[in-house]
Amino acid sequence: MRLFGLEIPPELEAAGRACGEHLRLAAWLSALINILYLAPTLFMMQVYDRVVTTGGILTLVWLTIVVAFALGTLAALDGIRSRIMIRAGLRLDKLLSRDILDHALRMARGGRAPQVMRDFDTVRQAFSGPPAIALMDIPWTPVYVLVAFLLHWVLGVAVIIGAAVLLGITILNERATREATKAATRTLSMSYGEQERLVAQAELVRSQGMRRALVARHVDRRGQGLGLTSSHQFASGSYSSVAKFWRLFLQSFALGLGAYLAVEREISSGAIIAASVLMGRALQPIELLVGAWKPMIDARESLSNLVELYSGAVRGKAFPLPAPAGRIEARQITLWGAKGAPPILANVGIQADPGELVGITGPSGAGKSTLMRVLVGALTPDSGEIRVDGSELRDWDQELLAEHIGYLPQDCALLPGTVAENIARFSAARGEDPDEVNRKVIEAATAAGVHTLVTHLPDGYNHMVGWGGEGLSYGQRQRVALARALYGNPSILVLDEPNAALDAEGEAALISSISGARARGATVIVAAHRVAVLAAATKLLVLVAGRVQHWGPAEEVRQRLQVRGPEPRIAEQRASNG
Repeated sequence: MRLFGLEIPPELEAAGRACGEHLRLAAWLSALINILYLAPTLFMMQVYDRVVTTGGILTLVWLTIVVAFALGTLAALDGIRSRIMIRAGLRLDKLLSRDILDHALRMARGGRAPQVMRDFDTVRQAFSGPPAIALMDIPWTPVYVLVAFLLHWVLGVAVIIGAAVLLGITILNERATREATKAATRTLSMSYGEQERLVAQAELVRSQGMRRALVARHVDRRGQGLGLTSSHQFASGSYSSVAKFWRLFLQSFALGLGAYLAVEREISSGAIIAASVLMGRALQPIELLVGAWKPMIDARESLSNLVELYSGAVRGKAFPLPAPAGRIEARQITLWGAKGAPPILANVGIQADPGELVGITGPSGAGKSTLMRVLVGALTPDSGEIRVDGSELRDWDQELLAEHIGYLPQDCALLPGTVAENIARFSAARGEDPDEVNRKVIEAATAAGVHTLVTHLPDGYNHMVGWGGEGLSYGQRQRVALARALYGNPSILVLDEPNAALDAEGEAALISSISGARARGATVIVAAHRVAVLAAATKLLVLVAGRVQHWGPAEEVRQRLQVRGPEPRIAEQRASNG
């Protein structure tokens, strides 16, 4: 299915078809509404041709009652149509919002993923708002043209000419504002995203004296987007004004033309007013379409982003595989950076078996954190493969596999909610048994050595944290994040700089947690600068500038490093990123 020149993905097409019942009913109501719009025209003709000429007061009373009933019915049907369209929008949201957000979260890199729900709301509002209603009314313009021809062929020709001119104005409006609208939408979306990230980093911005500079930069970029927006709004407003002038002028012209034809005895006196009303009603849907053109263009741009989202998403349901034992292998992993920049990772390979502790080290910027993200499926490499228990990562159901992977990122990445919810990975929201979730939370916190720490928080496990773990110290965040990684006794444990913010007690608890995980057969991969946590490593990988410098059994790698001297030694300093 194609719409607005776009190939609509099956998921979006199916949701649109599911709303077809609402749209068909709204279309039938539009037919009745547009037929009832003829009531005032017929009323005026009867008043001038029958009541005025005969003095029939009783006829006037009955005509008034009939037209009042017709207009009341019209108003009721119009209200029902609006409610049906709103219901259609709500149904579309129910069918797609969860799926769209799920697709956005599955996108590995780039694109407009952060803006997809805003794009979806733009499409939904156009789908269920004035633009859709204007499109439903447009097909009834020929009915008014036909009625005008029944009055007199000259009036019919005048209506056709007026409609053609308005359609021409609509086409010119679209061509004049198309590119400016696209550029403005993208620029303002980037501006909104930058604003959200600035507010999230407000403490850093204030503490480093960057507030005025970043405000000035953001206002400048926002001004660029508003400049593009205002330019196409000026153009669109000009075309809308011309369209309104043309419709109002044609109504007056139709009145004059009707008067001329009446003088020439071509039509009755009642048809004079009817001609003006018919002209206005025939042209009103087209004028509304001109006014709704900007929302329609915005909706098309947003729809193209949703199509891009679905086309870039992984489709198809993965075959259910048994719970992994924990063997993980990466081969020839390559990930390119920005255009013209060297690769972030170049032909990197690693292998870890159940019960092993594999250490990854190297200087800052070597690609350690990036490799960890690739191993857990958070990033998709440009080439190479990752296998878990012999099956490629893409063959696993990512959500199910993630239940068997414990991942501690460098920035901890706690989410708004209670400490218990963060440790449990928000499992209760998936409908898991609350008692079982609580049991596993306590088990994970105990394994991470953080149970006592949590119970001393103001509300214990119900203590609320904000984005990034706001409300906890950095060391507390890291220890809670470790408990989250251990939740459910995962068979694969991937820890990125897990001791970066820990004191001696926290580091001892971390080492104990790693030992416990290995004892139950889990595969443990740790990226670190400080060597204490890597002392028991069975294998070591040394990365330098995204390339493998050394790889093999830990003792052999340590001996090679000692022989070669300080060149890529295992640094003990803390690093801000890997």
